[in-house]
Amino acid sequence: MDFVHEFGHALWGTIMGGTITYMQIAYFQIFPQIAITPHFVLGLTMIEGLTYGSPAYGVMLLGGSMTTNIVSWIIALILLKTSFGNKKQAALKILGLLGMADLPFYVIFPQIGLSHWIFLGGNTPEPLIGARIMGVLDVVFYIFIAASTFGLILLYFRSLREKVLAELKAIKKLD
Repeated sequence: MDFVHEFGHALWGTIMGGTITYMQIAYFQIFPQIAITPHFVLGLTMIEGLTYGSPAYGVMLLGGSMTTNIVSWIIALILLKTSFGNKKQAALKILGLLGMADLPFYVIFPQIGLSHWIFLGGNTPEPLIGARIMGVLDVVFYIFIAASTFGLILLYFRSLREKVLAELKAIKKLD
């Protein structure tokens, strides 16, 4: 999912008028040429041509985690509607759960002094900064993150989804 995250920065940055100048994931340089690098970087995408603090820059910052979130929703819906073998099912579920965690982890952990993935990754709340630059109120952004994460948890965990639905039906009967 790290590739999806970095691809999201590149995609949204170029859509907003920027130019991708560099992309690296782990020891692999992806752009401007494919190469193995001597230095590990969890993920790094450089976009030129966007003014720091502009709404376009905010979209690019938010684009990494939002893209992983969108892909996580797509995987969840595919898993809900399609039956795969156990290995494919497990692999897709792991990818989806990593995508689901990307957005809340990248917002929460850097604010308490940890990296995006606790010990690895960025140390600033990149998606939150992007949302703020775009004029989204923190409370609105936090509600969106909570709702999206809760929705994905319900999709990825059938037993929890069934318990919540049973509780909702029980509440409805009380009305």
